[in-house]
Parts: sequence; C-alpha cells; structure tokens
Amino acid sequence: MDKQRKKEIITEYKLKETTGGIYRIYNIDTGKSFIKGDVNLEAVENRFLFSKKINSAFTLTIAADWAKYGSDGFAIEIIEEIKPENEESSKAFRDRLKKLEGLHKEKYPEELLY
Repeated sequence: MDKQRKKEIITEYKLKETTGGIYRIYNIDTGKSFIKGDVNLEAVENRFLFSKKINSAFTLTIAADWAKYGSDGFAIEIIEEIKPENEESSKAFRDRLKKLEGLHKEKYPEELLY
C-alpha cells in the first residue's frame, strides 16, 4: 500500500462518525454487571465478540468470573447511545460519558457490580 492511500484510509477512519454510549457486560449466571462508557460502541462490541471467540476476558475486572463461567457465561447490552454534540471536544464528550456511566451504575445494587 502506498503512503498516499494509507493517509487516505487514516483520514477516513478519523472522520468516521462514531456512536458512543454506555454498555453493560453481565454475567448471565450471577447477574453481576460491568458498566462502562465508551466513545465507540461498535468497537466495544467487536472487542467483546473477539474476547468471546478467543475465550479471553474482556477486562481484568471480570477475569476471575470469566475463567469460572467461561465466555458463554457473559453477554453485552448497550444501555444508552449518544453522539457528540456540535463542536463538543473529545474531552467534553468523554466527561459526559463518565457522568452517564455513574448515573447508570447507581441503578444497580453495589453487590451486583464488578
């Protein structure tokens, strides 16, 4: 691949509009949930599916239960989708996601959160 084409691909990737939001990875057997916000939910879903495919824990936070229950013991749910507002900086968008993450975690009893 020539340098010009590589630059074009990188530019296209950076300009691609992504959807951020809050997701939940939960243990089907115990009901415990890992709740997190991310700027790119599509990438999160791809990482989760890849983690299941290779049977490697999505995150260290759930690694012990992943080893105990296996990859089929976990599922992913998109809780809320949001897009950056006009002229919103990436830092402001991440800050907004962090606040939403906290609000969604408050809906679960502490013992059901990783």
